This record gives sequence, C-alpha cells and structure tokens, in this order.
Amino acid sequence: MSRFDPGKFARFPLLYLVALSALGLLLRWQMVSPLPINYRYFVHAHSHTAFMGWVYNTLFLLILQHFVAKENNGKLFRRYFIALQIGVVGMLASFPFQGYGPVAITFSTLHMAVTIAIAVSVFKLIRDDSTLAATFLRWALIYQLISGVGPLMLGPLSAMGLKDSPLYSLSIYFFMHFQFNGWFVLACLAILFRRLETSGWSLADGDRKWLTYTLWYTVGPAYVMSALWTDAGDWKYLLAIVTGTLQVVGALLLLRCVWKSVKVKLRVPWARQCLQLGITLLTVKYFLQLAGSIPGIDGWVMANNGIIIAFIHLIFIGVVSFMLLGFYLLEGWLHLTAVSKTGMLVFFGGFAITELALIVPPAFSLVGLSVQFPYFETLAGAAAILLIGSVLMALEVKRLQAQ
Repeated sequence: MSRFDPGKFARFPLLYLVALSALGLLLRWQMVSPLPINYRYFVHAHSHTAFMGWVYNTLFLLILQHFVAKENNGKLFRRYFIALQIGVVGMLASFPFQGYGPVAITFSTLHMAVTIAIAVSVFKLIRDDSTLAATFLRWALIYQLISGVGPLMLGPLSAMGLKDSPLYSLSIYFFMHFQFNGWFVLACLAILFRRLETSGWSLADGDRKWLTYTLWYTVGPAYVMSALWTDAGDWKYLLAIVTGTLQVVGALLLLRCVWKSVKVKLRVPWARQCLQLGITLLTVKYFLQLAGSIPGIDGWVMANNGIIIAFIHLIFIGVVSFMLLGFYLLEGWLHLTAVSKTGMLVFFGGFAITELALIVPPAFSLVGLSVQFPYFETLAGAAAILLIGSVLMALEVKRLQAQ
C-alpha cells in the first residue's frame, strides 16, 4: 500500500496562507480605494480559505504525521486530502462571485462531509491511545464536529426569514467559537504534547486532571461569552466569569507544565520561539476573555468592532498560525533560511501593526483621549506586510517530491 507522506504536500497550506493574505489585502484596500467587488462575498472567501485552506489542511497533515501509523496512512487519507483541496479551491473560486450561492454551498458541503469522515477515521485509530496528546486530539475532533451545527442552522433560519435575528448571529458565533476555542486550540496543543511525549515528557496525574477540567470541559460553557449581548439574564455573566477564571487557571498551568520543556526538548531554532509565542498569546487570550465577561466591559467590546477583529486575529494569527509555523519548522517542512527567517519576522510585524492599529483608537477613547492616524491606510499596509511575509515563507517550504 502506497503511504501518503504528509511532508510531501506541506506546500499546499502555505499557498493557501498566501491566498488568504492576498484576500486580506484586497479587503483592507477596499476601505482605502473601493473596487467594484462585493465586499461580503470576498469576506466569505477570505474566512473559508483561512479556516479550511491554511489551518485545517495543516492540522490534517500534522495529525497524520503524529497520530496515524504508517500502515494505516494510505490511499484513504490520500483521497481525503484530494477531496479537501477540491472543496477549498471550489470555495475560493466561487465565494467571491456568488457568496453563499449554489456552487459555493456545494463545495463547502463537500468539505464538511470529508472533515466528518476524517474525524471518524482518526477517532477510530486513536481510540485506544491513552496519552495526553491523543486525549486532547479526541476532544478537538469532537468540538470540530459540534461546530458544524452552526452552519447547518443558517439555511433553515434563512428560509424562516430569521436572517436578521439573534439566532442567526448566534449560529455563526457557535461555529467560530467551537472552531477557534475547541478544534484549533486543542488540536495545536495535542500536536505539541505529542512532540514533547516523544522526547520523554509527561505530566503528573494532578496536573493532567486540572488541564482536563480547565481546558477541555470549559469549551462548551465558554460559548456563553459569545452571547453576552443577548437578553439571556444576569446568569450569563456568572457563567462566563466562572468559566473564564477556570480557563485562566488552565492557561497558567499549561505555561508551568510546558514552557521549560519546550525550551529544553524542542531545540529546533525558531520553532521554539514560535511555539512559546503561541502559548503566551493563548494565555493572553484567556485573560482577555475573562476581562470581557465583566458587566460593562462586554458592552464596550461589542461597541468597538476593531477590538473584536483584533481578538479574532490574536487567536488565528498570534496563537494558531505561529504554533503551526513552529510545527512546520520542527517537521523540517519549512527550511530555515535567511528568506524564511525574514518572512517570519515580516509576518510577525504585519500582525503586530494590525493589532496596534485596531486596538489603539478604542483604547484611547476608553480614557477620554483620541488619536489621529491614517487608520485604513495603516491596516492596508499591515495586510501588505503579512502578504510579503507569507510569500517569503512559502518560497522555502519543502518541495513536492515524486511519489
């Protein structure tokens, strides 16, 4: 049986990162000098390329590399990968022109069906693996499947004329919450734990249990943080604060348990820094979520779209993308050269400028001050920097070899 070698296809996700960076620049430029495009359609293309093209493909390849035995990694997973690319390319080609039209829905449905099949296949293969890494991956896969309920609700809600209702928005937030906080974060941690476990790392039973309580079980209740703007009653704040506090405890425990081990056991240059950056920003994310759950502050957050976008970028770029780039380096999929180093630094610079540009105006307004700078031009410039960084990194990815 011909084995599907994940490393031989590592270029694909980075090409999607380039594509979504280009789409991001186009969307930012639309605010500077409007182009004859449908902005919302291109937002859909951008987000789907980010989720399904860059992140999902990378996680899929890493999961095959570390959790699927060579004898089980054959034609089936090769077919899965091909089907995934058909879905992503189809969505990338159709969303800009019709939004959630028949063609885009067909390709997104295909992609969702394939991800369900992959989750079931991987779950069966790791069901007897009791390591912390495998357990985290099982929960990540469960949350990935749960997240799919959100998109499935959009069609019926639209048909019932509820597209402008809170339920429609809550369905979108449901998908994003379980993707970001369940699937993406837990899968990245699972891969990190597997890399450490192969170097002899393990946790005491007490630490393992606390990570379970604070990082797995809190994902579901934490969805209430996405619904604080609703009229659900004051109980939502209590649940959000309790859940947020537990997650902060879990993040601090995670730092204590893995920080030194990452430094000592994962000695690939730059990979360690990418992973430590991701873990640090993950901790920042949990602190910010807890702060945003406090009555009064939640209203300020919802009133400032820049804060929301900055938070999404913090998770997607700061936490997930930099951890994935760290894994690329550990696997040898991204060659560490002057070009790739420059690309990573440029990419980080674009991320940092974007975050500052989004956060500074509402932060100043909070204390009664104002700051004037070319806001949209700055964001467009930062998007261009992100694109340059992603291109430089893609140039140094391991090339496809003959099968």
